[in-house]
Amino acid sequence: PFTFPRRRAYSERTPHGEARVATEKATGYLAKVLAEDETVLAVVRRHWLVLFLKTIGWILLFGATVVWAFSLFATSLNPQFLWLLTLAAPFWAMWLWEYLVWSSHVHVLTPRRVLQLKGVFNKSVVDSALEKLNDVKTSQSILGRIFGYGDLEILTASDSAVNKLRTIAKPLEFKRLMLEVKDGLVESDAA
Repeated sequence: PFTFPRRRAYSERTPHGEARVATEKATGYLAKVLAEDETVLAVVRRHWLVLFLKTIGWILLFGATVVWAFSLFATSLNPQFLWLLTLAAPFWAMWLWEYLVWSSHVHVLTPRRVLQLKGVFNKSVVDSALEKLNDVKTSQSILGRIFGYGDLEILTASDSAVNKLRTIAKPLEFKRLMLEVKDGLVESDAA
C-alpha cells in the first residue's frame, strides 16, 4: 500500500547540506503527470485498514443476504447452490470496485511537489508545490497511532490553501520526508 525507500537515505546530507534521496520510477498515469526531469521520492496510499473495513462490510452484507435468501427459499432449495454464486456476483463486483478506488488513490512526493492522484476512469490530480509550503498539520486518532495511519493537511501560500491527505499510511514519516526534501530544496535555492 505504500512505498518508502529506506529511511537511512533521507537522513544523510551531502556536503552542501542538501537531503540525499533515493528515487523510484514512475509508471502509468503518474508518468504522464510528472515533468520530464521530475522523479518520485515516495508514494503512499490510504491505509490498508480502509480497504479491510470496507471488505468486512461487504462480507457482512453478503452474509445477511445469504441468510435472507435461505429463509426465503428454504422450502425449494436446489442442491447445486448455483443461485448462491449468482447472488455473490454483485458483491464481488462492488468489492472489486472498492479495491480499484483504493488502489488508484495515491499521494506522491517529488523534489518539487506533493501530488494527490485519484480516480479509476476519470482522473483527478491536486498538487502542492513544496516551495510554497507553509505548514503541515498532522492528525492521528488513538487507533491511527496503533495501526499507523492518520491525516495530513498541507497548507500552502495559494488561495485554496489546504491539500488534505486522509487516512494515509505512515503519516509522520511522509511529513518528515516532505519537510526534509523542502529544506533541501530551500538550501539549494539559497546557495
